[in-house]
Amino acid sequence: MKVLVSGAGGFLGQSVVNSLVERGHQVRAMVRPAARAPDWPEQVEVFRADLRVHKDLAPAFDGVDAVIHLAAAVTGNEDAQFASTVVATERFLEAMAKSTVKRLVHVSSLVVYDWSRAKSCMDEETPIECAPYTMGGYTIAKIWQERIVERFAQRNSWDITIARPGFIWGDGHEEIAAMGRKFGRLYLMFGPFTRLPLSHVTNCADCLVSALESPTASGQTFNIVDSDDVRVWQYVREYARRTRQPGLLVPLPYHVGLGLAQLAAFTSRKLFGEKGKLPSLLTPRRFESQFKPLRFSNSKIRTKLGWRPRFSFDECLAASYKHQVT
Repeated sequence: MKVLVSGAGGFLGQSVVNSLVERGHQVRAMVRPAARAPDWPEQVEVFRADLRVHKDLAPAFDGVDAVIHLAAAVTGNEDAQFASTVVATERFLEAMAKSTVKRLVHVSSLVVYDWSRAKSCMDEETPIECAPYTMGGYTIAKIWQERIVERFAQRNSWDITIARPGFIWGDGHEEIAAMGRKFGRLYLMFGPFTRLPLSHVTNCADCLVSALESPTASGQTFNIVDSDDVRVWQYVREYARRTRQPGLLVPLPYHVGLGLAQLAAFTSRKLFGEKGKLPSLLTPRRFESQFKPLRFSNSKIRTKLGWRPRFSFDECLAASYKHQVT
């Protein structure tokens, strides 16, 4: 089939394009006007557009059978992220609604869940965050993006699948928020035995294409996690060793870190009221969304799609740090 991939020039987008090509699909890769397109094979057609301002997006959908929507901002202030993720998605879907395309895989994130209400295991039944404005700009934008996608899908009777990956990592993107914080040669780990919902970029791309191809994925929401066997201390140890940035790994119990964040938030409210601003590390609910010790289930996608990650954690390490001296 011919697949339109938005956000194709991004970290995950490039892997998705490669996975589609490997499986014999034709690809129309949407990239920003000023971005340098990767060296894709000839069956990849590059369509240049900035979803926020491009005048006519309709041609992007000509001859297309299905769409994987990845376009979103991961950095910038709240306004910039909202424009690049939510406003851009609305314009993209308005153009899709004028086409004959009905199949859509939308890529969201585990950040849309309410981590404070998650019990022992996070799965697709975990409640969605109902107070997004207490969170960061990325969470706000991804929640609104999902809402818009679902509204358009219902209004236009689209065949939709929503995918929510965990921490996507890989070559050039080895640092993840759940590692903790690095201060010089000091690695501060909040909950060193906490399990990580890792999704290596190659495995994640493979899973998204599997969902696109499978009729059983229709109308479903899936969490994409390779496994939750890797603990924080293991990931940080490998990062420090393979990037040749040795240092002191300092474990701090999760509840101690959360307590410090709660104390900082209480003090800020007393001193500055609602005008006080704290970094994410000292904002209790945002601290939870990075470090809360949970299990992370991928049983639904294994059962419904029969999907298993193509590469093990050790194989992913080797691929991700292949340019590093070990």
